[in-house]
Amino acid sequence: MGKVSAVLSAIAAALLVTSAGSAATLGAGSQPGVLYTVAFTSNSLPANVDQLVANAGGTIVVRLPQIGGIGVVSSSAGFQAAMSSIASVADASRSAATSLQRNVDTNVVAARGSRHGGKGGNGGVGVDPQPEPDPLGSQQWDKMRMNVSSTGSYAVSTGNHSVKVALTDTGVDVTHPDIAPNLDLLESRNFITFGPDLPLTFPADETIQDYNGHGTWTASAVAAPINGVGISGVAPNVSIVELKTNDANGEGNLIDWDNAVVYAGDNHFDVLSSSIYTFVQTCRNDAERKHGCDDSDYILAQRAVDYARARGVTVVGATGNENVDISDQRSIGSPFGVKTATEVPAGLDGVIGVDATGYNNEKSFYASYGRGIVDVTAPGGDSVTQPAPPQYLFGGRVVGAWSSTALPSVNDTRSVQSCNATHTLCGTYAWLQGTSMSTPDVAGVAALIVSRFGLHARPDLVESVLEQTANAQNCPDPRQVAYPFPPETDLYSASTALCQGGPRDNGFFGAGIVDAFAALGGGARR
Repeated sequence: MGKVSAVLSAIAAALLVTSAGSAATLGAGSQPGVLYTVAFTSNSLPANVDQLVANAGGTIVVRLPQIGGIGVVSSSAGFQAAMSSIASVADASRSAATSLQRNVDTNVVAARGSRHGGKGGNGGVGVDPQPEPDPLGSQQWDKMRMNVSSTGSYAVSTGNHSVKVALTDTGVDVTHPDIAPNLDLLESRNFITFGPDLPLTFPADETIQDYNGHGTWTASAVAAPINGVGISGVAPNVSIVELKTNDANGEGNLIDWDNAVVYAGDNHFDVLSSSIYTFVQTCRNDAERKHGCDDSDYILAQRAVDYARARGVTVVGATGNENVDISDQRSIGSPFGVKTATEVPAGLDGVIGVDATGYNNEKSFYASYGRGIVDVTAPGGDSVTQPAPPQYLFGGRVVGAWSSTALPSVNDTRSVQSCNATHTLCGTYAWLQGTSMSTPDVAGVAALIVSRFGLHARPDLVESVLEQTANAQNCPDPRQVAYPFPPETDLYSASTALCQGGPRDNGFFGAGIVDAFAALGGGARR
């Protein structure tokens, strides 16, 4: 069973190399042991689970009786083998690390001039300009693409405050003017239980305060209110619930993400948006698990999604920024020395996989893809192959709120201050690009659908509306696309991508670019 511990260490090490806020190898430094994920054969915990773990030399730090899993810290070299030998254990392995999506700005120089001509190059989506209500609205070309504007979706619905969108991320700036009004502090939680910085570098990191910036950005994309400062979100009147799973450096563990997803299910939140990612080994059957294939993290992550969906949660997840075909499990497993692997969360059944597009409505140069994995897409920015016109700052990236407590060294941000007319409310805003940016946009449209049509507890119908009202996009011609992507910053060193499928079911766009106005029954798309 030792092979998989090495595999997950390789995954964490790979993320360390390629991520802006990367996941470090567990068990390093002064940590009190190694974190393991244990999946039992049933979706419940045995009555004697504490004794079983103690006998194997471990201590339970995460307990998930709803899905038959636990997170365990152990310093015993024989812990994994001891737990795996128990008949009621499906699999036990070292826990997978999670990371923020890699900072795709690193070592990338914008290429002036695009392969594609003009705005709206692939057809059917919202054009710019469209009127936006807040001061930085004129910069929100991404929202205009989805017909999120004063003459688009806002004219039909801005969402219902009773609708709750949970986000698994680095926390939020609880004082930010584009976060605080719609933040449900009572139900927000910090799920970080174990990591490379124990004892915690930031005592306040036990709260949901964001010391990275990423979580504040994604939350504002969903629900920044219309309040005369900064930006407005896709659903500016819905509630956001922050489920903090990753720390100031973007580091986290998948078992904590599982815990957050289960919590979302227990509380029947309407939508869950996840812009973190990892790669986990996936076994075909129990026989493989008995012969060196360990996928306890995959088992529990899939159970967590199933659990949440069964309780009415529409789960939305990013495809990742590696420009790799994540539908090809063999290819994505290859760098880690395993037969097959899954990208989490987008590669899990029941997750609405979201890809990213740039200004010209083409797949962003960094965006991972895959037919059957990508369900819909939304603008995530692309400063390299699809730079925006000069009136938009920072060359085709997209703007969102930024945390006042973000560490300056965490991300390469391009930021400005924005205040309301009386300067009584001010906040910081940053321009980024990635599938992290497109994913909360889709979550926001899902929240509008729930608000408008009362589709609480019907993720199947929410997904159907998203897909049926999306603006279909054809594969490019030719279908094989080459990107000026620096291999040294890419886990898979992939500089090309192949689009497969038709206009409503292809690996680059899925059913198409989401359209908030059309999803709300707004009639002809604008």
